[in-house]
Amino acid sequence: MKAAAQEHDSLKALQASEAQASDMNKYIAAISGKVRGNIVLPPDIKGNPEALFEVTQLPSGEVLNVRLIKSSGHTAYDAATERAIRKSSPLPKPAKTELFSRTLELRFRPLDN
Repeated sequence: MKAAAQEHDSLKALQASEAQASDMNKYIAAISGKVRGNIVLPPDIKGNPEALFEVTQLPSGEVLNVRLIKSSGHTAYDAATERAIRKSSPLPKPAKTELFSRTLELRFRPLDN
């Protein structure tokens, strides 16, 4: 009986963890979608390079700092993405306040939707 209760508790914890991961993915997707809408793609971009940014924000979603962590290899795309992040301030807030993170790592590729 005790083993069954432990298994049930483990299953509930796993489901809660998966639900939180899903909510976090929705939060990041909302931010990425807003930023992508503000990116003005350079005309000479080739392929689908990835840029990685660290974004520091306030609980209101106001962007305090944007730092390029990993360049896409295309300077104009990196700059356009950084401008778009800043222009997207305030960023969308998470549906659940406990998901808020002051610092986020955001990945962008020009051909991703």
